[in-house]
Amino acid sequence: MNADEMLRLYDQGQKDFSQVNLSREDIIQANLTQIDLTRADLNWANLSGSDFSGANFSRADLTHTRMISAKLIGVNLTNAALSYADLSWVNLNGANLSNVDLSHGNLSKSSLANTNFSYSNLQNCNLTRANFAGANFTRADLRGANLSGVILTGADFSRADLSEANLQGCDLTEANLNYADLKFSQLRNADISEGILQGVNLEKANLRGANFTGAVLHNTNTSQVKLSELNIKSSHKNKITFVGADLRMANLQDTNLKKLYFLLRFIRKN
Repeated sequence: MNADEMLRLYDQGQKDFSQVNLSREDIIQANLTQIDLTRADLNWANLSGSDFSGANFSRADLTHTRMISAKLIGVNLTNAALSYADLSWVNLNGANLSNVDLSHGNLSKSSLANTNFSYSNLQNCNLTRANFAGANFTRADLRGANLSGVILTGADFSRADLSEANLQGCDLTEANLNYADLKFSQLRNADISEGILQGVNLEKANLRGANFTGAVLHNTNTSQVKLSELNIKSSHKNKITFVGADLRMANLQDTNLKKLYFLLRFIRKN
């Protein structure tokens, strides 16, 4: 089946195109909402500008596919293959991308609010200037991913692998980073205020200028971290908490320990 035949059948009311082979086909600026492309072969296809809102791409092969500026609101992409795919400027708000392979893909400038990326492979993915507010990255693999300048307000990164990821200047306010691996990551000038970092690994992470005001770092590994470079605003009620944190080999030179007063008093009382 080619693209023209599929579009004709869709216009006649057919929605089920599961397991169809549309490899290398051009389906540009088409309206294909609610279409079923489960297990479809779409590798190297060009789907740019099309509206697939509510579509089902579960287990589809979208390797190297171009979906630039496509509308994918609420789509099901669970277990899909999207490595090297170009999804820049795409609207994926509320979509389900759990357990997908997006390694080496491009999601730059896309809108991905409340999108589910749990258990997904996002290694070396370009995520710059995207909006991931409220997104779910539970146990996702983000090793080496570029998230610089990204909006991640309230995102869930619990147990995610962010080692060697670039998070420079990103907005992680109120994010959940419980037990995430951030070793060797770049967090320079990132805003992690009010974040939850229980059990997180910050070994050899670059935290220069990062804002941890009000963050909770219970049982956190901060070994070989230069804490003197942290930006902790002098709010009386929003002080950083290091209960149970591993500070061995941490560099405290020139650090203002007055910011830790409430923590020390709490420990003495308990």
